[in-house]
Amino acid sequence: MEYSIVVLAAGYSHRFGSDKRLASIQGEPMVLRTLQTALDAASALEDAEVQVVLRARDPVIANGLKKMPVQVLHAPVWPVGIGTSLAFAVENLQRAGANPKAVLVCMGDMPFVEPETLVSILQNAREDRIHVPVCAGTRGYPIAIGRKYLSALSRLRNTGMEKVLRIFADAVVDVEVSDPAINCDINRPDDFHAAVRQDLFGKIFASPGKVSGELLPSPLE
Repeated sequence: MEYSIVVLAAGYSHRFGSDKRLASIQGEPMVLRTLQTALDAASALEDAEVQVVLRARDPVIANGLKKMPVQVLHAPVWPVGIGTSLAFAVENLQRAGANPKAVLVCMGDMPFVEPETLVSILQNAREDRIHVPVCAGTRGYPIAIGRKYLSALSRLRNTGMEKVLRIFADAVVDVEVSDPAINCDINRPDDFHAAVRQDLFGKIFASPGKVSGELLPSPLE
């Protein structure tokens, strides 16, 4: 396996008020839409596989993924966070003997990112770098973490991605993309309703109020 695409979907949607992973995007649950994007990207690469991290007990979502060619992982009961879920996924890869060149960290509540964006980031990936997409001056997701830094994620399981980027700042490389959806995270119902609107060009509106160069807050909370 040269690349691992990890979709983090273990959060509890506290700010959304219900399970946002099941929110309908053109008749399809959000998490399935996100996973299909990951699968489309993986099919365009030579050797890539998709993993999805769910809650410890998550029968509804898990059953809905049975027919998809993804590896389903269940995060520990507590704590639940991006750092914990990502460390769990990486440790699972290592136990299985996989040593990917890079792991692409995708968020389950960002269903509008284009598959081509994922492919572009991974094609730029290096094992000694962390690649972050940038659109209109703002950093977003997904983020490609090179092999050199994967083992460190276990030690950083209680931290968010923002701190990981600060710790390894010298290794961070910005990748310019033309996909505004890298800045479109869905945390609240208002975010969802704004995101599903389309402008005259058929592009999804990015979430408002982002500061230039700022990484998105940790989603799926």
